[in-house]
Amino acid sequence: MPSYAKRNLLPYTAATLAEVQRIKPVAPLSVPHQASRDTTLNGYNIPYEGFVIVINLWSVHMDPRLFPEPDTFQPERFLDNHGNFLPRETLIPFGIGHRMCLGEQLAKMELFMLFVSLMQRFTFKLPEGAPKPSMYGNFNAASFVNPPIPFELCAFPRE
Repeated sequence: MPSYAKRNLLPYTAATLAEVQRIKPVAPLSVPHQASRDTTLNGYNIPYEGFVIVINLWSVHMDPRLFPEPDTFQPERFLDNHGNFLPRETLIPFGIGHRMCLGEQLAKMELFMLFVSLMQRFTFKLPEGAPKPSMYGNFNAASFVNPPIPFELCAFPRE
């Protein structure tokens, strides 16, 4: 049975989960914010009243200056030269600052436990002739979520 306490013993698993969250965040946009006062950021005036700020988290994750070859699934980008997991401040699938997702730690624990449990118990393969699943989703601006495009997958119990 997997243990979240032993997650440091599985750095490639942590890197894989980080890369999945980079390419396919559940919520690619932050919750709406408002400036606390009139301000200027990078030459842009941001008024206090009547102006909604939404951070495009996905665009940060796909910026080639932060993540070279952003369209390539590459968990190794989250590993150091010794194979240890390397957290990156530019990975922000749960948002940033005071309004970041309160459930981040619970979500990370649940995702780790579910992923490790599934990988221990099953081998996954695409059905013969089936296309690879899209790395992107069906973004729904009304609900701020990015559900996956449906795809077929076969799960075979491990012995």
